[in-house]
Amino acid sequence: MCGFVLQVILRSYYVQYYVTEKQKRYFNKKERVFLLFIFVGFQLLPLLYVFTTWFSFFDYNLPKWLGFPSTMLYGFGIWLFFRAHADLGKYWSPGLEIKEDHQLITIGVFKWVRHPMYAAFVAIAVAQVFMLQNWIVGPAFLILAIPFYLNRVHREERQLIRKFGDEYRNYMDLTNAIVPKKEQINFPLIFRKFKFTAKNKG
Repeated sequence: MCGFVLQVILRSYYVQYYVTEKQKRYFNKKERVFLLFIFVGFQLLPLLYVFTTWFSFFDYNLPKWLGFPSTMLYGFGIWLFFRAHADLGKYWSPGLEIKEDHQLITIGVFKWVRHPMYAAFVAIAVAQVFMLQNWIVGPAFLILAIPFYLNRVHREERQLIRKFGDEYRNYMDLTNAIVPKKEQINFPLIFRKFKFTAKNKG
C-alpha cells in the first residue's frame, strides 16, 4: 500500500506537467484495452485482496524471509521508474510522442537498458508475486501487463528508428530492452572496487 500511494503521488507530478502542455495522447483502442488489464492486475485486484477475503481460497504460503528481498525489489522498481522519468525530463510523455526538439537519451538508467520504465514494472510485477501470496492476485500484474509491453515496445522502437535512424540502431546494439547485457555487468570489477573501499576504511 505504501508503494502504491508513493507511486501515485510521484507520477502525478509528471502527468500534471504533461497536461499543462496540452499535448495529444497517443493510445489506440488496443492499448486502452491493455491499460485496462494493467489497472485490474496492478491496482484493482491487489486492493480487493488487501481489503476483502474474496480471494483467500487461492492463497499460498512462502517462507517469511522472502518478504525482505521482494520488498527491496518492489522499492527498486519504484526508484527505477522515477529515475527514468527524471532522465527523460521534458521528453517524457504518457503516450508515444516524438517532440520537435526531441533528443535520444542514452545517459542515466538509459545507459543500461532502452526501456527502464518497462523494466521497472517487470520488477514490481515479479515482487508482487511474492508480496501478495495468492494464485490469482500475485501473478495478475505480470500476466496482464505482458500484451501491453510487447505491443508498446515494438511500436516505440519503430518510431524511434524512424526519428533517429542509425543513431538508435547503434544504441540498440549496445543495450537490451529491459535487462542489461552481461558485458555491462562487470561483477569482478564491482567486487574489486568494494574490496578496495573496504580495505581503505579498515
